[in-house]
Amino acid sequence: MSPLSKSSEERPLAPEHTAAQSGEANAALATPTLYLIFSHDRPRQLARLVKAIRWLSPTARIAVHHDPQGDPLDPRLFDGIDDVHIVPDPVRGEWGDFSLVEQYLHALRWCTERLEFDWCCTLTGLSYPLRQLSEFERFLAQSGNDAYIHHFDAFDPSQWPKGTAERRFLFAYYRLPRLPYAYRIPQPVQRLLARLRERFNRVQPFLRIVPMPRKAPTRLGIRRLHRAQGDDFLLCGGRQMLNINRRALARILDFVDTHPEWTRYARRALIPDEFFFNSILVNDGGLRVGNDVLRYIKWPKLHAASGAAIEAEEVEQALSSGAPFGLKFDELVAPDALDLIDGQLGLPSNPPPNPR
Repeated sequence: MSPLSKSSEERPLAPEHTAAQSGEANAALATPTLYLIFSHDRPRQLARLVKAIRWLSPTARIAVHHDPQGDPLDPRLFDGIDDVHIVPDPVRGEWGDFSLVEQYLHALRWCTERLEFDWCCTLTGLSYPLRQLSEFERFLAQSGNDAYIHHFDAFDPSQWPKGTAERRFLFAYYRLPRLPYAYRIPQPVQRLLARLRERFNRVQPFLRIVPMPRKAPTRLGIRRLHRAQGDDFLLCGGRQMLNINRRALARILDFVDTHPEWTRYARRALIPDEFFFNSILVNDGGLRVGNDVLRYIKWPKLHAASGAAIEAEEVEQALSSGAPFGLKFDELVAPDALDLIDGQLGLPSNPPPNPR
């Protein structure tokens, strides 16, 4: 069972609205929704996602930011699919690094300047629709909110393990050089070094040595003298996925442009993509922010670094969650899962490029 089932993140899309709001929402639906996809591998699966979105939302805008450190993205993958845009000059990203925030900023700015849309929904290449996108787009237009994100007070001990917020936010981090032959170090020596590192972090408050998951470089943290934006600015944990309207997107970009100190602060924090945008949105008193990421995510454990692949036998639970998208799907690990979803949504087994 995913921890999402314990929160609003699996809540079905069923907003209450008045007749007047319905009229406004129908007018809003005339402006397309943007699905902004961030990918780095699995080109066949990426093409399948794009085809599914186009089939389910013929008027949607679709943009793809493909990480240049992976295999080059062949534009012919999207031949015959209308209105698919590949973001130029993509930013190379690394897990846990500020470069993931830079990817978002680059792609969001490019889309803002060149595409017409009312709402923007960010996805990874391993996402996939779980319900009719017309329902999702109508929900966004009728909701009365400017954004849907998952967020919480990062210093709330009920949300993250003890010490996580302090470690992530109260130190400025710098990469340590990689040891090219670290894998040759005997296991007993590696365990001894880990114990020494833990003791070093525990006995003094000024420095932290933090090994990173997914083979990212180890960081050395130096205690900060001040929190970002002062003590009244709520630092929020959450997920990096965004569902934001044009107004919220403009407020984000304006905040980034007028508060360079926020970017400097986040650049030296740990895993900044999980707090950078959420904190801006939550601290903006002029925005209405729903605390719901609108995704079904399968977590292998509560505080895992990433979600696990949804298997075929788990598709029914994902579909019944009410979430518009699921994460993650992997055609190499569970190839039948996507076929089952296609069948439930009425998608052809190999969706033609354009249903129109």
